[in-house]
Amino acid sequence: IIVIAVMYIGYAITTLYRDRCAENDYWTEYLETPKSIEKVVLEKGRNATKVHVGTYIENLKEINIKGSNFRASYNIWFKWEGDPELDMKNHFQIYKGTVNKMEVIKEYHDDQIHYQKVRVDVTVTKNFWTKRFPLESHQLRMYVMSNYPVERVSFIGDIAESGSNPNLSITGYDLTRFGSSVTGVTLKGTGDPTIDGDITMSEYMTAIEINRANWGLYVKCFIALVGTVTWVMIALFICSYHHVDPLGMIPAALFGTVTNIMVGANLLPDAMDLGLLEYVNFFGIMIILSVALVVINTNRIRTKDNDTPFASYYGRRLFYVILFFIILGNVLMPLAAYMFQ
Repeated sequence: IIVIAVMYIGYAITTLYRDRCAENDYWTEYLETPKSIEKVVLEKGRNATKVHVGTYIENLKEINIKGSNFRASYNIWFKWEGDPELDMKNHFQIYKGTVNKMEVIKEYHDDQIHYQKVRVDVTVTKNFWTKRFPLESHQLRMYVMSNYPVERVSFIGDIAESGSNPNLSITGYDLTRFGSSVTGVTLKGTGDPTIDGDITMSEYMTAIEINRANWGLYVKCFIALVGTVTWVMIALFICSYHHVDPLGMIPAALFGTVTNIMVGANLLPDAMDLGLLEYVNFFGIMIILSVALVVINTNRIRTKDNDTPFASYYGRRLFYVILFFIILGNVLMPLAAYMFQ
């Protein structure tokens, strides 16, 4: 029991901790433009109109992990000099997103300076990483992509002007950081007879990171598991201290644990990653099976070997060993997963 528990808890907390630490690497990686794309944009966009782009996130309306999407409302503005024929407000798209509604806030043109600002309500498809669910954090990225090729329009980021609503919030999450950068994308096989080869377009990426505000959902996912583990520990206690055979109490606890797994699973996509949710549930099943084996052995020693003193000694020692690992595992696993701010 000790060897298996140490190996299992060690594997779980190591995996969860590495995943948590990797969030910083992902954040930095996606804010940097790949060198290959940067080179293509610079070469092709040498004579393009330089359009300054910025965003301001007003609200997060929905985070739908099971449906693999999120919905946000934010402002986008475009500023450029020259080329009065450009119409950026009608020539951009949201990568992997659907614009539910667009409203023109301001538009200004003179001989040289042009400015367009719109408010958009978008739904963006995202495959959420659920390894640390229900104590996870998420990085949400929205890409504003020009419909003009980079030979005509090249984005310059108004990064200093971009930002997010300081009161932005969504139930269950806190906003932890905001970032933006300019990148690009090359599309292959456009099918356009007027274009020779691939087409490259500028993109402006806005990213925010949200983190679980509290442990409420974690408690909801595992409250039944706490009850079943407590139930089997009571069974082991009365077996060891009161010489009662409580083996009939174990099946109900095991059934309750298996049923509890569905609570969290119903909140996630079917193709989910193994993570905190599964680790804690598997750990609960292991505890119940361990208690069942200890109860069986204790009863055998007491009845077949007629050694009641040793049966009590055996049961009591294993009771405290299992209790220690219950506390250890259920403290270390969530602590390894949660991103403290």
